[in-house]
Amino acid sequence: MVQDRSLRTRHRIHEGAVSVLAEGGVAGLTHRAVAAAAGVSLAATTYHFDSKTDLIASASRHLMSGYLDAFARLERRVSAGEATGLARIDDLVTRVVLNALGRERTRSLAWCELILHGGRGAEGRRLAQDWYARLDDIWHAIGENLGFGLDRRAARATIDRAIGLTFLLHPLGLDQEAARDLIEGRLDPAQLGPPAPAPDDAAGPATARQRETRARIVQATIDILVESGAGAVSWAAIAERAGLARSGPAYYFPAIGALLATAQVALFDRAKARYRAGFGAIDPAEIDEMRLVDLTTAIWFREVLEHAREALGHYAVFLRAAQAPGESVALRAAIAATLRDQHGAWRRRLAAMAAAPPHPAGPLAVQAVFVGKLIRAAATGADTALLALAREDFAAAIAGAIRPEKPYAHPKPACQPGPPGLAEQREAPLRGPEP
Repeated sequence: MVQDRSLRTRHRIHEGAVSVLAEGGVAGLTHRAVAAAAGVSLAATTYHFDSKTDLIASASRHLMSGYLDAFARLERRVSAGEATGLARIDDLVTRVVLNALGRERTRSLAWCELILHGGRGAEGRRLAQDWYARLDDIWHAIGENLGFGLDRRAARATIDRAIGLTFLLHPLGLDQEAARDLIEGRLDPAQLGPPAPAPDDAAGPATARQRETRARIVQATIDILVESGAGAVSWAAIAERAGLARSGPAYYFPAIGALLATAQVALFDRAKARYRAGFGAIDPAEIDEMRLVDLTTAIWFREVLEHAREALGHYAVFLRAAQAPGESVALRAAIAATLRDQHGAWRRRLAAMAAAPPHPAGPLAVQAVFVGKLIRAAATGADTALLALAREDFAAAIAGAIRPEKPYAHPKPACQPGPPGLAEQREAPLRGPEP
């Protein structure tokens, strides 16, 4: 009886830790917060888990156990000859991503936080490495059991695509139908909303000193995002990092959400400038398929080796927009604008070399592979084996995008309307994912 009660308490603590991670990230994970979320005493959490590190590791194992159980159930259904509705690997990717955005949203957000945590220190990195090793094995086994013919490289690239899609779509708050249509190419990202609204301080600081102070605030925010995640961003932390009075940051930004939106735009603009530099000196007419693969690989290498920590900050903002959808319309609009911009760039590149129009799902799929591989490298460390596989993965993704005879997903008879524009949602909050 005592042992059963102890196991039940640990389970409640695990669930509480997952909930806290999903809402506030690793920065918000404390024994007190977990106890409140789990409905147990503070003494119970400290009895079962000595430190925050223990809590994080145990929550990670708890999530992994649930993930392994889900795939074990799928394997049993396949072995029993039951219908799974998975005719191709893209069906599995879509199902996993939709589950992450919908019924498994809390666990998915917690998992995303743990993965980004992997890039911030040795303990988190070991957890991320363990996760990816298990995922690689599971997806390879599932692919074999379902007859998809995935080798280990293809399984890894497929995982990266699914993870990239999850990070890209979480902050948009789409319902299940809209998310499916976006993944499968029936919803153009241009329909996600209008351009990001002008920042709250559209007029800009009046003096050089004010502009310099504002820049320090934005950089301090980025530094905190990189080192600790969005859950650690507060007026007090920003003021201390920027060397200002506690009230200083709020003078320039009316809310944390507006500041995060500005930081996100700054991070995206930096990355965009680097991407343009990678392509800028080359005549677009000279970029054929293999040249595009080489350029994409080179840009990805530079991001991994020189700017991976900025990627942690960039996608920490994405998670914050998903965790607190009501915090800032500007933040979600800025992220939607980022997605539209990246998607448009990929669509133009792919269309320029395709004999026929690229598959509508292709640009987002290639973008997701790039993002997913970048997150994997940032979280687990850019080892030689991972770097060596990059070019082949990008070659496969780009080839799939520009050859409509090998579509990413099955077509659906009727085209569904897109979600309401972000401008319309100022009055009505974005719809959350359906369970």
